[in-house]
Amino acid sequence: MRTFDDLCKDYTEVSLLARGGQKIVFSARHKNYEVCVIKLYFSLDDPRAQREIDIEKEMHLEAVPQIFDTGHIEYEHMPTLYVVEEKIQGTELRKLLNQGLIFSLKQAVDFLEQGLIFINQIENKGIIHRDIKPENIIVTDDGRVYFIDFGIARILGEVSLTKTEALIGPHTPGYAAPEQFNNLKREIDSRTDIFSIGVVTYECLTGKNPFREGAVNALEVLQNTETITPVAFSIEGDTQRQFMALLGSMMGKYPSRRPKNAEQALGWLTATKKTLIY
Repeated sequence: MRTFDDLCKDYTEVSLLARGGQKIVFSARHKNYEVCVIKLYFSLDDPRAQREIDIEKEMHLEAVPQIFDTGHIEYEHMPTLYVVEEKIQGTELRKLLNQGLIFSLKQAVDFLEQGLIFINQIENKGIIHRDIKPENIIVTDDGRVYFIDFGIARILGEVSLTKTEALIGPHTPGYAAPEQFNNLKREIDSRTDIFSIGVVTYECLTGKNPFREGAVNALEVLQNTETITPVAFSIEGDTQRQFMALLGSMMGKYPSRRPKNAEQALGWLTATKKTLIY
């Protein structure tokens, strides 16, 4: 089996980007791929890692980094799954928010529209991302939005990787809809992603996550998500408060109170845009 050092012979400028509990990520340059990232997964038989790779290889969407190569190597004397994918030249949305970024109304509309188009595209493929949050969004200098990390994505119609009897499903507190963290599998569909993109857009407009604000631990965040109605901020240019109303509907506690799918949400957004003044 090839080692990581052998793999790196095909690359230049290899440098560590991040290391977590499940994988390690390097930045590199390849003669064919240009700037790219190399991801090493610590477990060869992790079904979520394999599902993430399968999803990203099959989607071919503009808003998702392209996968160039996958295989197995030896890293630190352990068999390791590796993936080489496109490196998006942009900035993680979380970093921008930490720097004090507040979206204008136009920026928020553009961001939400790109997010809903993405959700509509993966919805048509039977996929739910389930982890849309600032850490998994990259924004380029010209405002294009990319979505990464399908580590807890669900494919409708395939065997679930989460035990049905589990009291809590995989999620990120503050961005996951109630049906997701309560592991109500029959209620989880694209409306779950619609909830998340609504929360992120709200945070970009106001600088605050409505469910994390004031919470001291993850349990309080989940309780807030089930009980708090986000404040309807007054935004300059939202003359009839239709955009904030749209976000409010997207963040509804129950899936039935949200747009039924991303296509409908896009239709509502199109109607809302007619009431806005930039």
